[in-house]
Amino acid sequence: MKKILLYSLALGLLLASGGCSKDYFEIERPPQTAWGTIDEFERAPIGLYATLFNGDEWNMPWVNVTVVKTSMGDDVDWVSSAEWGYWRKTKEYNKYTDRAFLVMYRAIATANNALEFVEANNGNPFPSESEQSIQHNVNRIIGELYFIRGYTYYLLETTFGHAYVAGNANSKQDIPMPTKYPKSIAEAKNPKIGTTQEVYDLIVADFQKAKELLPEEYGDDMHPSYQVRASKFAASAMLMRAYFQRGEYDKAKLEADFIIDQNGGRYNLTEDPIAAFSTSTILTSTNRPKEIIFYLPFFDQTAKAPLHLTAINHSAGAWGLCTWVETHMSNSTIKRLGWMTDPLTDTTLNLAAKRDKRFTQLFAVRYPKDKAKEGQVIDTRTEIDTITTIWPYKYYRGPKDFNTNVPLIRLAEIYLTRSICRFKAGDKSGAAEDLNVVRKRAWNTTVGGPYVEVTGADITENMIHDERLIEMFGENDRIDYLRALKMDIPKGERGAGTDPYTSEDFVWAIPTRELLYNESIGQ
Repeated sequence: MKKILLYSLALGLLLASGGCSKDYFEIERPPQTAWGTIDEFERAPIGLYATLFNGDEWNMPWVNVTVVKTSMGDDVDWVSSAEWGYWRKTKEYNKYTDRAFLVMYRAIATANNALEFVEANNGNPFPSESEQSIQHNVNRIIGELYFIRGYTYYLLETTFGHAYVAGNANSKQDIPMPTKYPKSIAEAKNPKIGTTQEVYDLIVADFQKAKELLPEEYGDDMHPSYQVRASKFAASAMLMRAYFQRGEYDKAKLEADFIIDQNGGRYNLTEDPIAAFSTSTILTSTNRPKEIIFYLPFFDQTAKAPLHLTAINHSAGAWGLCTWVETHMSNSTIKRLGWMTDPLTDTTLNLAAKRDKRFTQLFAVRYPKDKAKEGQVIDTRTEIDTITTIWPYKYYRGPKDFNTNVPLIRLAEIYLTRSICRFKAGDKSGAAEDLNVVRKRAWNTTVGGPYVEVTGADITENMIHDERLIEMFGENDRIDYLRALKMDIPKGERGAGTDPYTSEDFVWAIPTRELLYNESIGQ
């Protein structure tokens, strides 16, 4: 599937086939596994985290997927430019999605190799270890392998795969779905191509296994690096997302129930919204923001900070105002939320914006050059310097700028997913209860007065949709959310009408390089 892999395999086969003196190549001792001890086996998940969530500053798989998918929502408008204008053109060459695709399959190959090692040893590669060590080390490592493989396939399927249609066969071929490390060039060039159904089945199975094996938390007595690794609750959250994408809202709700009701007080929404986005240190049980379930640890100065997030964030950290940021909130969305009456002609912020802590803490406003008042930010680009624009301002908010941690799973999302699942099940009181938890946390009583709770009689589906749009803006959620709800996607600033959630326009093209080497695609 990739040149490096093919060359490596070819070299291995060449050496194995002979061609020189038999004595020279004869192996006196059989090859040993790379994982002779638990400490060595620990390197497998560590490498997987690094592959998926780290790398070159502009080419990090999770970041690149987040940037391009954020640009697809009806909630954003973008600044047209020669450099970034292709984001929404899913069938054209895109170096960021192409590289993300290839690197994510490296992660999958590593996970498959390690899981085969486990399988070859009947599920316990270190039987001489104590029962406690097997439970807290071996099984935990295996759980992490399943988690990262499931997470990687989830990113691939929701980017390069088709939307799941509940009650449908979901038989379209989507993406390569290797579950074993290739043993030959032929295997590498002919992996199974999974259908939408098959890929989601694998994702669900991986997260189920991860949830079973992972610990609820990593104690403060362990090395601090463990605090950033996946837990049982992170696996449950990803399982919730997978069920949600499949339209299995009852199952998604059960996972949300587990996270909310059985987390033992670890997670809550008692802190301001900005708390999750402003940490620049290792997080322990005593200083971790209470809503973070899983995060990227960019506090370390040696880490490669995700610079590509500057494309969707108001500020470029230490660089100051980001003049190449592209995706801001669409005018139609600003009006629908009641934040401004008309961004094209007015600069006045309405009460709905001023009383929302998310707006004041995690968004930024840029004003027209001819209407800005003293202290207000002016956008210098001629494409948008005559209108008022609102931008996400969630990244690089910690004291170390680029070395600020990035939350990947937050409790607010879990509440809002359970809210819409409850609403669809007819439990409007429960839906309102969950909605109120999120809304009340964001309500500024100093500006808006006492919070008035939404009741089961008041709540509407659109209330939940809009609350989620505000809460998750700039976090690669909108397209996945609408596709999960099987809703047609409004065109937003692209024009009138909607696109079917099953549209090919939301399926990113498989990289050309993969099409050249992979003989299974299209068969």
